[in-house]
Amino acid sequence: MNNLIIIPSLNPNRKLISIINDLKKNNINNILVIDDGSTSKKIFDELGNDVIIIHHDKNYGKGAALKTAFKNYDKYFKNIDGFITADSDGQHDVSDIIKLNDSLKDNVIFGVRNFKSKGVPFKSRLGNNLSSILLRIKTGMKLIDTQTGLRAFPVSYKKILLSIDGNRFEYEMNILMYLAKNKIKIEQIPIKTIYENKNKGSNYKAFKDSIKIFTNIFKKSSN
Repeated sequence: MNNLIIIPSLNPNRKLISIINDLKKNNINNILVIDDGSTSKKIFDELGNDVIIIHHDKNYGKGAALKTAFKNYDKYFKNIDGFITADSDGQHDVSDIIKLNDSLKDNVIFGVRNFKSKGVPFKSRLGNNLSSILLRIKTGMKLIDTQTGLRAFPVSYKKILLSIDGNRFEYEMNILMYLAKNKIKIEQIPIKTIYENKNKGSNYKAFKDSIKIFTNIFKKSSN
């Protein structure tokens, strides 16, 4: 299949360059980077002209960045069969991105981490466990990793992904709520659990963004 790797990014470090170089070494060249209003363009400049980058004029949020990709990808890439979304901070090993790319057909796939692994920050383990429990209580959906950013969708989901509310981290939970409400099965593929430097490079705010996520679980499930 001819899939597109979508990487939203805010103030990335050199991990982004490594990810893209490794993808290209594995003959994956359909890569779209969304610069969500980064204060420095240095890393993006180093990517070169052979990488498509869409720049936001300011920080609109991860959800907005993903929507920009879903809305505009066909200006740069043709005959795309599916989307793989991945983070730019090194949380997703390139081998796992490739695993989802090779597995995507007509199903939705989430790359799920093992939060019982050593080295997982307490706030990450707690946040994921709470959201997983709430999701199961409210929808019946059993999902090991509710907050994974490594996801794969057939291109037929484009309109759905653009119609779902949310511009920041809550957008990804809103996608989950849509899938649960419509009884769409998620194939869960185990991936490596990577937290370098206790995940300090992430733009996810443990308390603030978790509150948004939990609030949306209750709001969406009551509709």
